Amino acid sequence: MKKLAALIVLLMFTLTPLVGACMSPADTYAVEVVLNKPGIVYRPYPAFNALHNVVVENGTFVFRSHYDRRLYVTLWNASDGLHLRVQIPLEWNTIDVSVASLNVSLLITEEALGKLRGDGWNITDNTTFERNGVGISLTPVTGKECTSNSNCATGGCSGEVCVPRKNASKIVTPCVYREWYSCFGLTSCGCVNGLCTWKPNPSFESCLRGHGIDPENVIRSGHFELKVEAVNTPDDEVEASVRDFLGAFGVSCNVPITFVKTAVVRLSPSVEPSEMNTSGALKAELEWLTETGVLIINESDVETIVKAAGWGEAGHNSRIGWYETKNGTYSWIPYDESLNPLLVRCFTNRIPAYSLPNGTAYVGSTFTTPLSSSSTATGGGSPGGSICGPVLIVGLSLLALLWRR
Repeated sequence: MKKLAALIVLLMFTLTPLVGACMSPADTYAVEVVLNKPGIVYRPYPAFNALHNVVVENGTFVFRSHYDRRLYVTLWNASDGLHLRVQIPLEWNTIDVSVASLNVSLLITEEALGKLRGDGWNITDNTTFERNGVGISLTPVTGKECTSNSNCATGGCSGEVCVPRKNASKIVTPCVYREWYSCFGLTSCGCVNGLCTWKPNPSFESCLRGHGIDPENVIRSGHFELKVEAVNTPDDEVEASVRDFLGAFGVSCNVPITFVKTAVVRLSPSVEPSEMNTSGALKAELEWLTETGVLIINESDVETIVKAAGWGEAGHNSRIGWYETKNGTYSWIPYDESLNPLLVRCFTNRIPAYSLPNGTAYVGSTFTTPLSSSSTATGGGSPGGSICGPVLIVGLSLLALLWRR
């Protein structure tokens, strides 16, 4: 009987719609908050008895944004609290994509990154760069000289070269001391990306420049594969952007860049995200819900929530909520920044579409069911709030425990 019970439990988890909370392409173009702080009150009725210009689907309210009617909003109650999500609609478009790849030697310094920001480049993790539809990513090229610092050693008359340890004793250099050799005291010889090199750092590089030495001639670690992807942009403009990018690092590229162009069908936002103020869009809905009496929340909470808002802070992994922080306090932060988050690793391409009424949602004297619509909004998310990944793991764990009994 116990084994039969275990099979029933597993079947229950298997039949659960696991894709509900999986990461969706639409999450990148949405902001979502779960209002799970104790003391916040969600009371949709009686106000929502007279709700107009709203689609209601499986307990989820869908309506046009009060900030900009081109956006749309979903509101639903789940086991972890009330969810409020503002979404940029997505649409399938055929776009021309130009792709190129080349190997480069760069030293990523704060000075170079500052120049790029000043030139309008958006930077992510110091490895991904975007400007005006041109995206550049840098992937370190791994060498095979070493796997740890112990594989490297200094050589030469003054110990001025960093090489594989097996070759260090064979290095012969002129016994002439240079003033810039004093800069080696600011760094160490070690293994970086499979290469034995003097390790880069701002103080070391600044010292070299102060002595008229180009750091690129001393540091060997900055070897990257540079990948370019541009959308609907002429090749000459893309090439100019790449040369401008390299110029920020003091690198002159005189080699012609060969682009491969192809037409692809992709989900694209119907509104340019940079034109929409994420905080303003989320705040407009929180204030509207408060004004209608549907939501009771402190103004200080609203202000803190909207400060954390940004496109991409949505979906199970990144939605904003009242979570415990790394230092043990509680705050309105994205879930993946909380203490020990249980992150979802699955993906879904499910993009629900809603036919929305022409007007913006409002509470009137009587309730009318919206029947007509002017456009279809396509977005993402998981109104049901179900969890994939963790649910399956919990189910298997329960099965194992019950089976042992």
